[in-house]
Amino acid sequence: MRALLVVWTILGVFPNVFGQTSQFVSQSHPLTKSNSEARSTVAKDSDKTSLHCIPLWGEKKKSAQQIKQDEAFLKACDENFGNRAEASRFFAERGWEYIAEGELDTACYRFNLAQLLNTKNSDAYWGLGVVCHQKGQGTEAIRMLSKGVACDSANSMLLDDLATLYIQQHQQSGQAHDLDEAFTLLNRSVQLDTTNATTYLKLALAEYQRNNFDKAWEHLHQCRQLDVQVLDFNFIEQLSAKQADPKGVFNSGKN
Repeated sequence: MRALLVVWTILGVFPNVFGQTSQFVSQSHPLTKSNSEARSTVAKDSDKTSLHCIPLWGEKKKSAQQIKQDEAFLKACDENFGNRAEASRFFAERGWEYIAEGELDTACYRFNLAQLLNTKNSDAYWGLGVVCHQKGQGTEAIRMLSKGVACDSANSMLLDDLATLYIQQHQQSGQAHDLDEAFTLLNRSVQLDTTNATTYLKLALAEYQRNNFDKAWEHLHQCRQLDVQVLDFNFIEQLSAKQADPKGVFNSGKN
């Protein structure tokens, strides 16, 4: 059974303006608390170092001692899980739990372990990207999520989250290529899943940034038709101030 864990708000994007439009995609991750920390004793928090709390251990060459510790950890996982892919999923799940609890360093450690177990686990990079974002490390967040996309380029939600980061970066940098990257990701997301309402909401936001208000309304109505609960009425108010709704749905107080 999947449970909703977190909705990550991108701080600084249209402050007090667009509300949920500037959020990461809501995500569900499987929880297996019944057999969780009993097996994660192979990753004791008492063994953590500052290096464990840096995404991918800083991506530096490891010392002989660190390699020895990794080998011991992998051996323990081999003894406690059916395979390393299963173990990797397990530690990624724990990472999401710690993010939900605001324990970012512990979450980072768990995602690092998930990546050590399976370098192709997109969830590990996704989680590390969220940790970086929560710590205000926008460039690193994009880099980590990009690694996740490289592992799973068919994940519409992951593409949407990376696009959201590029939209945020565009707000800060004003660089057109950031918005171009967001459009590339969102258009790919639409091709993968035409029923993802969030993608259309993000496209509406991106078109708004290009002052293409007709297109913004078009995508907003596509979002509305798929899932009205995804709509952000703060964003609708801002868009309406630029151009009235061509369909008249959101004019004159209608919703």
